[in-house]
Amino acid sequence: MVHMRLSMVVNMDPSLEPEIRRASFHEELEAAETALLSEGSVVARQLELVMDAVERQDLGLAHDVIAGDDEVDRIYLENEERILNLLALQAPVARDLRLVSAILHSNLHLERMGDLCVNIAKFVRNDHSYPADSPMVSRLQEMGARLAEMLEVTLSAFAQRSQTLAEELPERDLVLNRLNRGMLDDLKAYAGDEEAFEWATNIVLVARYLERFGDHCVDVGEQISFLVTGVFREFTDASK
Repeated sequence: MVHMRLSMVVNMDPSLEPEIRRASFHEELEAAETALLSEGSVVARQLELVMDAVERQDLGLAHDVIAGDDEVDRIYLENEERILNLLALQAPVARDLRLVSAILHSNLHLERMGDLCVNIAKFVRNDHSYPADSPMVSRLQEMGARLAEMLEVTLSAFAQRSQTLAEELPERDLVLNRLNRGMLDDLKAYAGDEEAFEWATNIVLVARYLERFGDHCVDVGEQISFLVTGVFREFTDASK
């Protein structure tokens, strides 16, 4: 069987080689996008688990999130290698090049989202005791729910090449930013209690991780916009 396959390659019409290379390129590109969306699904699960861990102060769930980051990293590294090989060996142009670039950048953003879930899990694992009925914990849970929706929109926008969905992301991010800023007002209520102020300060840090998670979703949205329109622009003005 091996000799027969080698004979087929040797006797192949040279005029067919570019067509075969193009077919292989698009198969690899499709595989890269599939892997990216799979990575997004794993990150979404990580986010769900870590927010449950925060709500329940569950050390076991926090450990699962930290261990689960290996899968995010595996997909990230394999996909990065695949994309870099495509760039090096296939020299894509025009729309294909935009897709390669969008996958490469989005792959990194998703990996960073996974890292943020790990950071939150470490907060829980370090056994920072805090009252479950605190308004700050409730605010964290709202941020987590908003983020789950935001990530779902992000992945759908990529899969559907939807500029409309991508444009939703900065508006959703504004809601997260407001919730995050509200944490500082909540923190003031604990200023006179040294012990409570310590855990409350850590809660603020967790909120910052969640806020940053939303920023990564917006960054992926910018890549989707570039993919669809061919023009890169930032959705938000960082100078403001």
